[in-house]
Amino acid sequence: MKKGIYFLTALLAIIGFACNSHPYRSTNKVYKKQVKNYLGKIGAIPPASLLSDTIPPSPYWVGTTNFGIRKPSYVIIHHTAQHSTEQTLKTFTLPRTAVSAHYVIGSDGKVYQMLNDYFRGQHAGVSRWGNQLDMNSASIGIELDNNGFEYFEEAQINSLLVVLGKLKKTTQYQPPIL
Repeated sequence: MKKGIYFLTALLAIIGFACNSHPYRSTNKVYKKQVKNYLGKIGAIPPASLLSDTIPPSPYWVGTTNFGIRKPSYVIIHHTAQHSTEQTLKTFTLPRTAVSAHYVIGSDGKVYQMLNDYFRGQHAGVSRWGNQLDMNSASIGIELDNNGFEYFEEAQINSLLVVLGKLKKTTQYQPPIL
C-alpha cells in the first residue's frame, strides 16, 4: 500500500513539474543573481582609494541623502528583424549576443518586460543623439516583433501605446519625499 502512495505522489510531482515548465526559468535565475550582485555594489560604501599620489584621501566616507535613481530621457523603438517573439527572447537571453531591451512586444500584443526601466539595456549599439554619446545609458529600449518586411499588427501598436503611456507616468521626475 505504501509503495502505491509513494508511486502516486512521485507521479503527481512529475506531472506537476512537467505542466509548470517556464522556458526562461534559468535565465530569470541568472537575472536575479546579477541584480543581487549589482544591489550589493550600489549599496556598498566605496573603498577609500587614492586618486593619485598627490591628492590626500579624505578620512572617511560622507554619504549624501540627496540622490535618486537615474531616469531615462529617451525611448528607442526598434523592430526586431527576427521571425518570432520566441526567437527574439532567446537572442536577448544568450550572454554571447550581448543585446537586450527593456520591452519586447509580440505581434499578438503580448508585452515581455525584460529589464527594470532604471537598468541600462544593450539595445542602441554605438549611438548618439545630439550631445548624448551613449544612448543605452539614457534610454529605454522597446523592440517590436517584426522582421522588417511586414506591417505592424494592430494589437502590437495598441500594446506599444499602453507601454508608452505607462512610461510617461512612471519615469517622470518626482522630487523625493522628506
